[in-house]
Amino acid sequence: MNTAICDDERENTEKLENAVRAFFKEKDISVGISCFTKGSELLGSINSGTEYDAIFMDINLVTEDGISIIAELRDTGVTVPVIFVTSYENRAIDGYDVDAFAFVVKKNMGEKLTKVLQKLYSHLYEKRTVTVSTKDGIQLVNVDDILYIESENRSTLVHTFGGSITDTRSVTHFAGLLSTDDFVEVHKSVYVSIPRIKRINADTVELEEGTILPLSRRNRKPVMYAVMKKVGGQ
Repeated sequence: MNTAICDDERENTEKLENAVRAFFKEKDISVGISCFTKGSELLGSINSGTEYDAIFMDINLVTEDGISIIAELRDTGVTVPVIFVTSYENRAIDGYDVDAFAFVVKKNMGEKLTKVLQKLYSHLYEKRTVTVSTKDGIQLVNVDDILYIESENRSTLVHTFGGSITDTRSVTHFAGLLSTDDFVEVHKSVYVSIPRIKRINADTVELEEGTILPLSRRNRKPVMYAVMKKVGGQ
């Protein structure tokens, strides 16, 4: 596993490096860690061909904004999980626009970091599947490939990156198979993958591949909370 840490505070960098190494050592996974004090150095490393499995990014660097650095990275098509680290909790919302994987506040690092690392481990090394029951038989679908599900008559339409599949069971039954940490109801009988939410508007949610779905007034607050919880690694 190859990881990058970009932080201009040496003490914080050392804490992160020690925590990452210790966590993955228990998983019998060797970790290579590259440390940078400037976002431009990190971008230079990636542009030269280095690939990272995860990036820990300080938002408030002395001369740079970490979110702007990751926005530049995203513009090149790099989708590596990025965990933002900062002293300012109110910057979490800004991470949505650059597909933040998680968010760690420095003062609570010891409390939150283990949960975030477990989330990262699951994302990188645990392939989760769900059984879709179609009229032609059983099909296994990777949960991470599901964008959203919705009711279609008495069945469930499962929308994935590869297309849509009809499950013969009700949407209530199928939604019960999915983790509430990963899916949230945005409208009646419409459940969305929380990590795929790019933007929350007044009455719609926009997914990362462009789909726009209605957001009911009743569900807006739970959706906001679910996204904040996911990004915060709580």
